[in-house]
Amino acid sequence: MKYIKLLVLICVFFVVMVGCSSNKVQPDSTENVAWLMKLAIENDDYEAFDSLFSEGRKGSVSRTDFSEFTNLTTAGANYKKYELVTFENGEMLLVRLTPENEDNKYEIEDVIVVPEEMKVLFKD
Repeated sequence: MKYIKLLVLICVFFVVMVGCSSNKVQPDSTENVAWLMKLAIENDDYEAFDSLFSEGRKGSVSRTDFSEFTNLTTAGANYKKYELVTFENGEMLLVRLTPENEDNKYEIEDVIVVPEEMKVLFKD
């Protein structure tokens, strides 16, 4: 009987410890930042959204623009990884990468030349 009480006590302790842990998603990867952005939009939380921007860019999206984002979101979302390669001559390549594989590697899925009229989107 003593062992059963001890076992129950250990189980209760374990449940309390696991249930009280705070495993909040942190903006420590590109996936997490994108997910936190989507969550902030869905929750109409401009402050959380704005906190994800770099110091020099905070406030760069107005509350009005942010409100329009809420009309765009759906429950499902697809996240892709892209890298932009800009050459000294101004030409740009947009590279779509695979998700990280089991070997902790990324691979190229597609490469496109960025059209001249779209380059303005990528300028600082």
